[in-house]
Amino acid sequence: MYHPPSRLRQRHPLLLGTAALSLLASALPSAAFAASTGSSSLGLHPWARPWLLRGGQQSSTARNMSSDKRHSQAPPELDVSPFARPCKKVTVVGGTHGNEYTGVWCIKTIEKQREMHKEKLAKDKGGRSGDEDNVNVFERFPSLDIDTLLANPLAHMENKRFIDVDLNREFSQEKLLRVNPIDETQTGECDLRTEFCSDGDVNAAETLVSLPHEAVRAREIESLLGPKFAPGSTSSTDDDSQAESNTCVVIDLHTTTTNMGISLIVPEGDALIAAAAAYVLHKCRAKYGESEAQCLVHAMPKRQDRMNLSSCGRHGFTIEVGPTPQGVLRHDCVEKTETALHALLEFLHLRNLEIENGNDDGSSSILDQLSEIYPGGIVPCYRSAPAVRPGELSGKISWPNCPTNPNFPALMVHKSVQDRDFAPLRVGDPLFVQLDGTVIPYDGSHGEEVHLIFVNEGGYYYASSGTGIGVAVKSKFDWSTGWFVVESDDDESVLEKVVLEEKDSYE
Repeated sequence: MYHPPSRLRQRHPLLLGTAALSLLASALPSAAFAASTGSSSLGLHPWARPWLLRGGQQSSTARNMSSDKRHSQAPPELDVSPFARPCKKVTVVGGTHGNEYTGVWCIKTIEKQREMHKEKLAKDKGGRSGDEDNVNVFERFPSLDIDTLLANPLAHMENKRFIDVDLNREFSQEKLLRVNPIDETQTGECDLRTEFCSDGDVNAAETLVSLPHEAVRAREIESLLGPKFAPGSTSSTDDDSQAESNTCVVIDLHTTTTNMGISLIVPEGDALIAAAAAYVLHKCRAKYGESEAQCLVHAMPKRQDRMNLSSCGRHGFTIEVGPTPQGVLRHDCVEKTETALHALLEFLHLRNLEIENGNDDGSSSILDQLSEIYPGGIVPCYRSAPAVRPGELSGKISWPNCPTNPNFPALMVHKSVQDRDFAPLRVGDPLFVQLDGTVIPYDGSHGEEVHLIFVNEGGYYYASSGTGIGVAVKSKFDWSTGWFVVESDDDESVLEKVVLEEKDSYE
């Protein structure tokens, strides 16, 4: 039976101050919202789902049997270390949103590096890994089989976020199964990595007419990177529905118009990705400063429940850098994205080398480094609010839209919160401005104190992406398991009560 690294088996300090209070408060809607049907005149939505009730999983916190840390739910018992398996196949994705140019530049750079690497080998000159500012990923990380994907080529050509709907919301089982499996024999020489190929498939003509463009492209991508679900599976609630994907890690590169800095977005419960995120976070903060890099964790432990593109791989990792305008290339944003990307590839490569050298029992110098960097194995992060509405990866404070244009907000984000991503917002603080100049304060619908994320994100003006401002609370996760940590007996008992009350309210 695998146990997390022994250095982590220690009781970490209790969570003090407002962080615990904001965690608990955020699980409860305000009285006004609890009495309503789930929205107010402002369109503000409470976090209608309880923190610990996800997909019918345990509603109580649980102690890791190999540690004194308390997790939001019991980490599954594993026969082998999640770090014992080499991770070879990696796909770097750009252009999931067609007008986010940084990711497209990065994958084009990788393909140029591939070409240069092949030329060096052909000339028998060998390879040189380069310096920190001039990395050739094929020379620096030879244990990895690195591929690239231009996710939405049509939207990219038109400089649009999407053609019909947000591609990064189309990878749930329900949506994927609307499209028949891609018949590559009908696509000719079309390359799914860079082209939309189903328009060449005569058998897909009816599907192309009846469904959004991104629904069909999502199925193409899933066939290339996945499969995400086992053949014949019809329900994502069954653990057996999850399939063994062709790709070990899918790295999706995004930009944001908001002041999010370098944001590492990962799912809860994936130990390998949690450790990788901890490693990348440390590298980025060492180069750019602590305030410039954050880890955002979505409370979606089951891969089959996730609707984003990176869920097609066995592991998914999203890198999001801002601020930068849509449809614009900025050198600094590209450099920050590549810093995070190279740190992630470095982590995977170094662990592969350790496994190849016989360290397949979980022992690892790179994991020992993490134990030294993060005492007790605990990594600071922000925990996103659970998604409530269709089109959301996480919960938001939504705004009402103009009656004549569903993509134009009827309220404006107040200047005091603009560009203050990850800053705390408290009850009574200014939040929105009406046309007549009236200031609308935050009413506590998501807790007494929360942290705003993706403040006034341009992509969130679209209904299919989920309109509004993202909400999160400060939290911590255990990098050896990937699970959130609840840090005191009092927090555990109060949180249990909150969950039960919220469950009754939600049902």
